[in-house]
Amino acid sequence: MKTRWIPFLLIAATGVPVSLQAQSPERFALTAPQVARALSGNGIQTTGEQVSLLTRVVATEPSPKLDILSVEMLGKGPLPEHSVRARVKLACDLPGKCLPFYAIVRTPQTVAGSTILASSVHGFGNPRVNANSEVTMKVGTYATLLMDDQRAHIQVAVISLENGMVGHRIRVATPDHKQTYVGEVVNARLLRGSF
Repeated sequence: MKTRWIPFLLIAATGVPVSLQAQSPERFALTAPQVARALSGNGIQTTGEQVSLLTRVVATEPSPKLDILSVEMLGKGPLPEHSVRARVKLACDLPGKCLPFYAIVRTPQTVAGSTILASSVHGFGNPRVNANSEVTMKVGTYATLLMDDQRAHIQVAVISLENGMVGHRIRVATPDHKQTYVGEVVNARLLRGSF
């Protein structure tokens, strides 16, 4: 290459627009008051001060609808008033909006606060779970997990690792137990998931 072309190539190289770089999608941080509103909407009356997020949680939209996946009682807190604490697992209603995450909820140790959190452990606080519902998919059931995207349709043979009712999200694994997934129970032999 001749040396007289080098200045032109340098000018051309520095003139490449920056817009060719990959743009990252916008992310919105979820806050404790947003989680408290979701909990209150599902029967667990809380305020933003009673909710602690364990990590920074982001979503692809500013105020996604949140679903309660599980509630686990942690016992009495270290505070003088001995508040009741629970670890709540939440996720966005639509797959892909946010990853599932945990929050700690504190309520004063009163009959009302303890009862609401305790009943949530058994699913009564979640409107998607009916107290009279029967288990649709039992542990050890061989089933099919369907995962759909705009670009792909995947069917995976799985075994359920938990009991689940229609609309419940449960853990499942491949028959060799090398991969685990979370899927929503559709019927006794079918689950829907996302990737």
